[in-house]
Amino acid sequence: MRIFIHLLLPAFLILFSCQQQNTEKRGDDLKVGVSVFDMTPPTGYLVHKVKSDGVLDSLEIKTMVFSQSDRTGALVMADLFYIPLELSDLIRREAAEQTGIPVSNICLAATHTHADPTCYGEMEDYISKMGSSLIPNEGNYAYVAQLIQKIVYSIVEAQKNLKPVLLRSGFAQVDGLAFNRRHLMKDGTVRMNGGFLNPDIVRTVGPVDNELGIILFDDKHDKTAFASFTTFAMQLATIGNTTKFSSGFPHFLEQELQKYFGNDFLSVFGEGPCADVNHWDITKPGPQTGYEEVTSSIGRKLATGFLQETPKLERMNEIFKVSSKVVNVPLQTYSDMDLEWVVSHKDSITPAIVQARIKKILSLQKLIKKYGDTLPLEIQVFMFNEETAIVALPGQIFVELGLALKRDSPFKNTLILTLANSHEECIPLRKAFPEGSYEIVYSLIDSGGGEILIEKALSLLNEVKTNKTNSY
Repeated sequence: MRIFIHLLLPAFLILFSCQQQNTEKRGDDLKVGVSVFDMTPPTGYLVHKVKSDGVLDSLEIKTMVFSQSDRTGALVMADLFYIPLELSDLIRREAAEQTGIPVSNICLAATHTHADPTCYGEMEDYISKMGSSLIPNEGNYAYVAQLIQKIVYSIVEAQKNLKPVLLRSGFAQVDGLAFNRRHLMKDGTVRMNGGFLNPDIVRTVGPVDNELGIILFDDKHDKTAFASFTTFAMQLATIGNTTKFSSGFPHFLEQELQKYFGNDFLSVFGEGPCADVNHWDITKPGPQTGYEEVTSSIGRKLATGFLQETPKLERMNEIFKVSSKVVNVPLQTYSDMDLEWVVSHKDSITPAIVQARIKKILSLQKLIKKYGDTLPLEIQVFMFNEETAIVALPGQIFVELGLALKRDSPFKNTLILTLANSHEECIPLRKAFPEGSYEIVYSLIDSGGGEILIEKALSLLNEVKTNKTNSY
């Protein structure tokens, strides 16, 4: 009997050791580090295509780095209108080299502020020269050169600030802020923003999503909240025409949260699927724009919803994973006649919608030459626990697509982030294409492309949840 026990003892010790190691791995703390950097250009730099003459509130780069066991990821939100692919590729590559975070685990997204620095042409030219034998004169590209450096350094700095956290998540219902902007008119057409108090409007043709998605991070040691990530499906177009830089209503959201959680609290906001949603209530008089009149009120109402929901936010054991995949979606097409019209177009005064059509055909020509008939789009999933995940998507997504993804997601708390890593144009749902209007003209994706993107995003969410995909 003693011999039998003696023989079993090594096996038992090995089994116990493995179980202990597995338990320890499962019990590793989730660590989060944050950083914030000012990215406001000097006065005189273009703000949303016009010369700036001041600052309403600072434009910022807000970065969160996540780490658990051997898995790391980074989420960067920049106060830009969109993220050019060239910028995303450069930032992710350089940040990966400096931090060891895999390129596929780094997400760079735009807040979509409409009081942004108009730096995109300058940025494309600068990055193009960086990748060639030409050496750009940084004096001519001072702002974009510094911006690129700051974004990369923000990831490095956030990684240095990693600390153990506890995580809470959920949704706050915030009604009365968001309105679908596509309206069915009496003549049978669908129009974007049909007009305030317009009797020719029959109804809106789509829904809204009134849920403010919340992930709240508490310092594990002192149990105080120090950062949050939120999403809300409404465009940051509340200020209207402005000559001053601003991050929009997320600034006021953070101000109110800092009153409750402390001045060092960092509120990171990302725009949810809202290509067809804005803040205009057409049943009331216009213009419904302005910094103090509208923007501040929206930010404060979101903060009120956040704080009311805070005691109800759910706490679960943290399980961090990151995964991504690239999906090819069909591009729209154009005819030889379309291209001939674009090349020969000489009108000095051209309506914005016609300018958009011209730009679209030229963009399609460039993309088809580079990729063929389909456009590769990247999807990322950041899982935080069994019920909480962020899914990052490129482009401006129709709210209906976002609602469908949340409805079918295996995660109870699925926060959808848009304008991530590349692509600024609208990604409509299939039924919107025959309806037409602004969002279709501004889309490069063909009918059904939005549904393909959402189907693949749902597949990736399921794979991450069931551990059937490679995550790092």
